[in-house]
Amino acid sequence: MKVEQKNNKTNTNSKFTRNRGSKESIPLSAGKIKKKIRDAHRTINKKDLPADVITEAKRRLRVLEYDLGEKVIDDHERDNSTKYHMVKHFERKKVQRKIKQAKKAVEEESDLTKKAQLQEKVDEWQVKLLYITNYPKTLSYISLFPQENENDTKSLARKTKLLEEIKKALLDGDKDLTLLKKRYRDSYKEKLIERKLIQPVAPVDIEEIQIEKKKEDDDSSSDDDDNKDDFFEKA
Repeated sequence: MKVEQKNNKTNTNSKFTRNRGSKESIPLSAGKIKKKIRDAHRTINKKDLPADVITEAKRRLRVLEYDLGEKVIDDHERDNSTKYHMVKHFERKKVQRKIKQAKKAVEEESDLTKKAQLQEKVDEWQVKLLYITNYPKTLSYISLFPQENENDTKSLARKTKLLEEIKKALLDGDKDLTLLKKRYRDSYKEKLIERKLIQPVAPVDIEEIQIEKKKEDDDSSSDDDDNKDDFFEKA
């Protein structure tokens, strides 16, 4: 199996990709999103409001609940990225050296049978490199070269499972492992829903998120204008 190395770029056309707005926009914290959700619930529960206002509040609530779920997962992934950054860095360097050595051995070998065997070693190391660089961020990282508990059956089973899943994904055409990583992210999301930590909201259209984001930016701009007015009035 020939392993192709590709840049890890997010597919902006995928359903689960979210547009966070302009670079200048600062994503809301989970706490602020929760506050907006409470505001939306209060609006929906008010009596004698026009139907279009209630409909808009429900749409806004759906976007916010979806965004909260994604934010909770994003934060968890970021925490794991920080936690395992160093161990993954050293393991990546080690595997890259192994790949370089293995490729050199292939180039120097003239016997075709031995050359094919050495190429299999190259492929194995490249799969391990993909294991490091594409390890699901929702999971605790399991080292390829553990310093302790080397024979832990649970860790060995998970490591072997993911390595095999990477090989299968490559054979199935998932060259950048986008679908594999999405499957693990979705699995973690289901666990959060089961624990009632987030709401089971269906994926929201990019257009809906952009509308909500524009409203947030407009609200922020209005707050800034009010603060400026207050400043000049006091002056």
